[in-house]
Amino acid sequence: MSKHLKNTIECTLSHGPGARVFPLCWHGQRLWVKQAVAPKQKVWHRFQRAAAGILAVPMLRPTVSPGGCRGLRFETSHLLRMRDHGVHVPELVMIDDDWIVLRDNGHILKDQIKAAVAAGDTAKTCDLIERAATGLADLHARECAHGAPLLRNITICKDGSTGFIDFEEDPEGCMLIADAQARDVLLFLFSIQREIKKRPDLLQLGWHKYQLHAGRNAAPLRPLATVLHRIFPVYLVLLLFRRWLGTDAITALQTYQTLYRDVGSLAGNPRIGDNSNNSTIQ
Repeated sequence: MSKHLKNTIECTLSHGPGARVFPLCWHGQRLWVKQAVAPKQKVWHRFQRAAAGILAVPMLRPTVSPGGCRGLRFETSHLLRMRDHGVHVPELVMIDDDWIVLRDNGHILKDQIKAAVAAGDTAKTCDLIERAATGLADLHARECAHGAPLLRNITICKDGSTGFIDFEEDPEGCMLIADAQARDVLLFLFSIQREIKKRPDLLQLGWHKYQLHAGRNAAPLRPLATVLHRIFPVYLVLLLFRRWLGTDAITALQTYQTLYRDVGSLAGNPRIGDNSNNSTIQ
């Protein structure tokens, strides 16, 4: 059967599947074929690595995939490590030098949330955000870090549990686990704000649910507070120019503001919002 599956995949690739990641129906099961990416390391990543060292902020280190066969090996190793820790990840069906085959891991959370928002189903929207936040906190409690826990990389499995996909980035190889988890939190909340721009309450809901499940003394909160403190001057500068900033920059400011109010004090810093001169970003 493995040889037949491999021949089917190679035949599909020879005709051009139209996407780097594409679905494949195999004996009534939905599989995903994921091809190797080109190397993502760029010159500016060297400057990013240097800046992370100068600022003493490990979570700023680049974690992009090395690409090619090596990148696939990194991804499968990351996936299997998370599976061994009890995280709901796709089953690895087959691996080749240029691609891997994964079993379907459920419905993409981003699509589920956007459908609920469009339908005006507030209860379902909030439930999905809470389940994602709880799932990420549970992943962290298992001493793992995802690397890119964006809404598009989180799934709702058939049994209703929260699953995760896409493990191209491996921050655990670049920094301590607490720093990698803090980075996860930032990316997760940024994704909520970026995808659902007119619902800042969902960003706050996701953050508060994560804290509730992880606990106020969770390992990633200390490095998270530290980095928020160190980039505070940058926040103030950007705040002055917010009218001219792009969407991603505004999203980053809104995410930063929500987080700093809650965890800034862990590093001995005043909280945004305690000063009347600090207004909420609109």
